[in-house]
Amino acid sequence: MKLNDASHNDSRFTNLPLLRHGGIETQGISKILSYLRSQAYVYLGNCPMKLNDASHNDSRFTNLPLLRHGGIETQGISKILSYLRSQNYGLEYGISDSESVELASLVALIERQLTPAIDWFLWGEDEVFVKFTRPCYTASIGRLESFYLPFRWRAYKMDLTRHKQLTHCFRQLSDTVLGQELYAMGKRCLTALSYILDKKKYFLADRPTAVDAYLFGRLWPLLLYEARHGTADWTSLDNAKTYNGHSASHPLVQHLLQCPNLVSHFIRIQNTYFPKAAASFRKDITLSHSKRQQTLGLVTAHPVRDCVIVGVGITVLFLIYARRIGLIRMISS
Repeated sequence: MKLNDASHNDSRFTNLPLLRHGGIETQGISKILSYLRSQAYVYLGNCPMKLNDASHNDSRFTNLPLLRHGGIETQGISKILSYLRSQNYGLEYGISDSESVELASLVALIERQLTPAIDWFLWGEDEVFVKFTRPCYTASIGRLESFYLPFRWRAYKMDLTRHKQLTHCFRQLSDTVLGQELYAMGKRCLTALSYILDKKKYFLADRPTAVDAYLFGRLWPLLLYEARHGTADWTSLDNAKTYNGHSASHPLVQHLLQCPNLVSHFIRIQNTYFPKAAASFRKDITLSHSKRQQTLGLVTAHPVRDCVIVGVGITVLFLIYARRIGLIRMISS
């Protein structure tokens, strides 16, 4: 069965697309950045599911993502992935016990150290929220709801991030200092993951697992933001060992670019399992580069234009000065 995207028109954050297959429905993973982990897991496992619309009467923010099957509801990423494994949709069949332990530890590392940093990047940074996060989350809701719902979601996500296990001791810090601590923690996580991945194609065995899906889902918003609003062309890191291009728009993204094997890992999965999204990313980078060139063209030195501007400016200043010292007088009739 083919995977297709679907839109939704419910203003609640909980009424999002479902994955369906023979009565199986998974809610909240299509267009919302927070649930790309589930979507990546489904795509990497070639699960025969289809994205469709579905309604959900519970407006609580905490009940996503949601999986429905046979009248049973399963909430939360880990429980949904466990259910998919029980239905023979898992990515981890055949791995050894030691690899299973490593998988659990790597997923925990991503969730406890990298996730809070990325959540703060998306919701805590004013510029990122206005330019990127809010448009992503309000693209499919009503115009009226878009004036207040994003701010409710933002308050919830920021409060949730403040109370994460490893950030519990940071609750009394200012938002600026808290963000710095979270980014430092996220950078250490990226460095560790880069060291563990090394030159391997995937983190465990010779095929993708939940670790690859989790990391892919977390890196997606960082690199998408850079593609749309940044200056770094990270697609050049597909086969490169180091990044030597423009500096990124944010220190967390810049640190990610210094881990080229992680970016290559992301590009490889995107090109293989999300080819349409990969083309969209490249288009965003091209458009962003074109806009920067147009902006630079407005301020680039141009002899004739510059001479005219300077001449007009000098003339205006001379007329003002002459008027003030009396060289030029206004004679009334």
